[in-house]
Amino acid sequence: MINLATSESYIHTRLMSEEFTEELPEFDGRTYPILAVLFPDELHFFRSIATTIELAADVAVILEGELSPFLYLVQSGVLRVNKRHSNEIFEVGSITPGDIFSEASVLYNSPAGAEVRTIEPTVLYQIPADQVREVLDSNDRFMRSISQIAERRAAASALAVNPIFAILPQAVREVALYNGQFISIKAGDVLMHEGDADTRFMFIVLSGEAEISMQHPRDPKKKIVIARATSGDEMGEISVITNKPHAATVVATTTLRLLMLNNQSIQAWRKRYSDFGYALYACVQHKLQHSLGALRNIVDDNEAKALTTGTLPPLEPKKEK
Repeated sequence: MINLATSESYIHTRLMSEEFTEELPEFDGRTYPILAVLFPDELHFFRSIATTIELAADVAVILEGELSPFLYLVQSGVLRVNKRHSNEIFEVGSITPGDIFSEASVLYNSPAGAEVRTIEPTVLYQIPADQVREVLDSNDRFMRSISQIAERRAAASALAVNPIFAILPQAVREVALYNGQFISIKAGDVLMHEGDADTRFMFIVLSGEAEISMQHPRDPKKKIVIARATSGDEMGEISVITNKPHAATVVATTTLRLLMLNNQSIQAWRKRYSDFGYALYACVQHKLQHSLGALRNIVDDNEAKALTTGTLPPLEPKKEK
């Protein structure tokens, strides 16, 4: 986390004590909907401990992977949210006046999942994370509101960095968020079993990690770990393309938070958005090729292909004569 107080781009900070509350009428539930769920004494408490900071353009307020000591409310200016995934940096969203940010880091007391950087001169209110957590512990409505914001942003970021879903129009990704379901499983729980015929859903990892494995073709007591999934990765997509039971077993290695998408919607988007369909097919092809390479060291080439790339249908179905 950059120490804004010592940064050359830092301009001004001040304590919002009682003498300032009358000149800051925008610090309320009308400007910041999240504050509307607070009780009057809680709002007054936040006003009394918050500070304002003024920042120049192109200043990193939060760095990905570092713990944020504040909850931020945007008074003016625009900020950009960047997330690193697979050695690339994706712009996953923007934050504007009336928004809050760093809510997930404060809520879970964990490192930030993305970088937040100013695009233009910006004025923020910052409230110490420890004091925000005190109010979260005593106000269920505030906890639910913060949790919903954090969850939707995590899902939006995961879809934006995923190389398949990033192709879809923003409006379609918003529909996916609206219609999708959020689920959690504990470390050690199985999300899907190899050979499972229930292929109604595809999953996007929002947080946590999972191990993806196949049963050893020669020894049923052994498994072959073929991949590990992290935030932004997709799972269950192979069955969408092959129309066959799941090709691997997925086990959570940490607490796993997922966005669950109905495969009927996935198929509809494949038909409507050809680039999305090609990207999904290419993803499945790549994963099956990877699995083929892992199996070639154990079984002969024909058997390895039959278990992996042999399940892949042609990209374009043949026209009936």
